[in-house]
Amino acid sequence: MAEMSNSAPSKERRRPSDLVAPEITYHVPQANQHGRQSSLVRPHGPSAPPPRLDKMGPAPMVITPVLPPKPPTLPVSDRPPPRTDRNIDKVVLGNLCFRTWYPSYYGKEVLGATSGNAKGGSKDGLLDAAGKGPSKKEKDGLPMLERLYVCPSCFKYAKELVAWWGHVKLCQQRAHVPGNKIYVHPKGRRTVYVAQDGSRGPGQKKRRGEGNIRYVEEVVQDEGEWSLWEVDGEQDVLFCQNLSLFAKLFLDNKSVFFDVTGFNYFLLVYTPPSVATPSGVPVPPVTPQITGFFSKEKMSWDNNNLACILIFPPWQRKGLGALLMGASYEISRREGIMGGPEKPISDLGKKGYQRFWAGEIARWLLSLDVSQTDQEKGQETLVDVEDCSQATWITPEDCLGVLRDMGVVEDAGVGPGKPEPLEDQQVHLSEEDKKKKQAAAATEEDAAKQNIKGASAEAEDEKQKPKPAVKQVPRVRIDKEAVRRYVAAHRLLLEKTCDSDGFIEGYAMKTAEKAASESAESRDEASARG
Repeated sequence: MAEMSNSAPSKERRRPSDLVAPEITYHVPQANQHGRQSSLVRPHGPSAPPPRLDKMGPAPMVITPVLPPKPPTLPVSDRPPPRTDRNIDKVVLGNLCFRTWYPSYYGKEVLGATSGNAKGGSKDGLLDAAGKGPSKKEKDGLPMLERLYVCPSCFKYAKELVAWWGHVKLCQQRAHVPGNKIYVHPKGRRTVYVAQDGSRGPGQKKRRGEGNIRYVEEVVQDEGEWSLWEVDGEQDVLFCQNLSLFAKLFLDNKSVFFDVTGFNYFLLVYTPPSVATPSGVPVPPVTPQITGFFSKEKMSWDNNNLACILIFPPWQRKGLGALLMGASYEISRREGIMGGPEKPISDLGKKGYQRFWAGEIARWLLSLDVSQTDQEKGQETLVDVEDCSQATWITPEDCLGVLRDMGVVEDAGVGPGKPEPLEDQQVHLSEEDKKKKQAAAATEEDAAKQNIKGASAEAEDEKQKPKPAVKQVPRVRIDKEAVRRYVAAHRLLLEKTCDSDGFIEGYAMKTAEKAASESAESRDEASARG
């Protein structure tokens, strides 16, 4: 009864509605009157009345979340897609198998008619009788060797697995690296890039690699030994030829494969630590692994300190390329020859060198001592490009290019530059003047008079000396905070990549007399050109 009394007033308060329930038709299969099976009939409408709008509550508010803007998609790889004219798909180096990037000119006994030097050895591949190369469509249809097996010790190659494995087990250079060891890298902690599969891995994402692999920075502790070995192309001809052919698979603009006598090859070798064995059990021999190299001309008219550089793909993104670049510059410093890599540089090599140069220059700029008193007095520390070049041993042209790319310089107008050296402007006294001064000093008996005369002579010499010439030059201002921001934004490591104390004693060092004579000759040539 209570429910009825409560519902009665509610019906009275209900507002009349003009809405009429629509007629709804459902179609269900059922037998018709004529005995034939019909698929569609019209049943009765629904018995329950439709819901009224006045009894329905307000619809809940729907909030559409606004997602933050997605960052720009990074390129899948720093390298372009594989070339269509590759004649080898993959290489097997020891127990590693990886894809090639470019074609190489192995002999036709291995590649058959697909070899680039089978008919003339052109850069683009085959040549027909008229001397024309194949078209793009013909390149796509050329056969490709699926796998090439390469010995990790001497880089001899074969297309048959059985023949290659028989050689690897008996290779004479399996436990011996050709050439001489010239450098041992100090052990310590290094920052490397570790591959992580998938897009949701732990850690801070740095860059993408092949496929969906992302690389994350990780600090590792060196356990084995990293060393540098110098190989003379004239003494180990076959080894250097095989190494050059293998390197062409990953270098686009390498052109020296067989005439290697004019080059020295510097191998980056990793020697793993010895395995601990029980007492009485002989220690197994340790096999060194060649992970990369750079070559250098014995006689370069352009003062190039590097011809080509390569870290094999399985060991890339570990900071080893910067180690080889630092070693090439340290060798040039020891030889007293300022130079740089051979131009033009490939796109991949340019990225590595710009990063290396920026790190070296940033470390030098941040190490400049600017005292607080000078800043309070408004005095500035003046340096020029020659100072930067002498400190980093990078050519002035490369220093200027890197400073422009870093964007840390501001135009400061025209002002006085650094005083020029007075080597050519010093006044040399004649032999007679020297004898007169010596005689006057020897005949002087009074010490006080001698001191007075000596002081007056020094004052006269100071007056005779010319003052350093100061020119008005265009100047720029560099802020250390801008350099620090650039280092943080590009994640540059300011540690030295190559330790000068790691070289063997006396390697590539010239005598002081020879270095002085060569520097004098270079100054004379520069003055003659000017």
